[in-house]
Amino acid sequence: MTGPDSLRTTRAAFDAVAADYAATSRDELAGRPLDRALLAAFAELAGGLGPIADLGCGPGHVTAHLSALGADAFGVDLSPGWSPWPGRRTRDSVSRRGR
Repeated sequence: MTGPDSLRTTRAAFDAVAADYAATSRDELAGRPLDRALLAAFAELAGGLGPIADLGCGPGHVTAHLSALGADAFGVDLSPGWSPWPGRRTRDSVSRRGR
């Protein structure tokens, strides 16, 4: 399935679960030391090369973590239902909606 109808279907499906998923993933990285270490290494290696785009950012927990590490990070997600969540994670992270 491709095209505008499939995009609307996908957006609607993600919008329907956005609030619940954001609530359950709030502290997801706390229990994942390897993920945090990999993100820290990535932020260090990418530092100074330009902004980091978290594509398909969902609730923005990875975007917020990268921002907390000092990276110039922003999140983009196809679903507008996610849009409020990254901004609530950290005042420095930026969220954008994909087209």
